Amino acid sequence: MNDPRDAWQNQPTEPFRMSADLLRYKARQRHAKARFSAALSIALGLILCFCFAASCYMARETLPRLGWGVLSLWSLYFAAHTYRWVRPGGLAPDANLSTCRAFYRAQLEKERDYGLHIWRRSGLTFCFLGIALVFVPVVVHSWKTPQVLRNALPFFILLAAWAVAFVRMNKQKRRRLHEDIAELNASEMDKS
Repeated sequence: MNDPRDAWQNQPTEPFRMSADLLRYKARQRHAKARFSAALSIALGLILCFCFAASCYMARETLPRLGWGVLSLWSLYFAAHTYRWVRPGGLAPDANLSTCRAFYRAQLEKERDYGLHIWRRSGLTFCFLGIALVFVPVVVHSWKTPQVLRNALPFFILLAAWAVAFVRMNKQKRRRLHEDIAELNASEMDKS
């Protein structure tokens, strides 16, 4: 009877209630964050498109030129899909509670769905195909000169580290989104 673990596990709990002000704040915060993320990603995609197109123009061999072209097209694809998937809808400044809740839920679900299919929706397979077309011929032609391979090794190490970090960050973001959706569901259950 006097077991602290038993007393702790059997203590009464109070249901979490999300206030209307907190929900409005979270909806506005999510809206601002999504707008900034979309604008940054679109600008980055367009800048990369220009840089890759310039590299395509300056390339002399066919495979690297094709690789730079694929990367340039991927950048446009990335910018367009970011606009479609990340850009939030409108949220009126004087939105009522149900409108804020609907917007917040829609934005959370949109971000969750984008994260579930991020490889396809952001076209990362085309990005890696373009990188392969650019760098594999260089590595194959310079197989006998270890200096070129030594110079390329840091790039491939950074690419592998980025891929690992990208997968981990995407998993953490999905977990946080699931928690936010569960919190919103619990709040809606308390209201009904």
